[in-house]
Amino acid sequence: MILESRSIIFSDEELVLALRPVLESRGAAANPPISNIASQLDDEGEVTVRFDLSDGSDPVLFNSREVGAAVLNHCIDQGIPLPRGSYKELAIRGSHIALIVRLESGSMSSGIDEDEE
Repeated sequence: MILESRSIIFSDEELVLALRPVLESRGAAANPPISNIASQLDDEGEVTVRFDLSDGSDPVLFNSREVGAAVLNHCIDQGIPLPRGSYKELAIRGSHIALIVRLESGSMSSGIDEDEE
């Protein structure tokens, strides 16, 4: 079996673009005055994102489901190939959100008889 793994890492700017539809669906401004972006794991080990705002209003929080759907949709919109049968997982790489894409291919057995030489 062959395991292919890819990490798609989102810059802060790209993450804001990806999460814009979520903001709009909440009725919030699509371009809030962001002073800081924090990506972290919650108590259950799920990726969350927090936008701290420079106007002093409450931070904007995004749960793992929102972030996952947003980055998947953003990849599709940008034409980044995501194999249909692949395993997709959110992770944090440094201070950035990453979408990890894993795809297994090939058979489980190698077809090589170890007794033959």
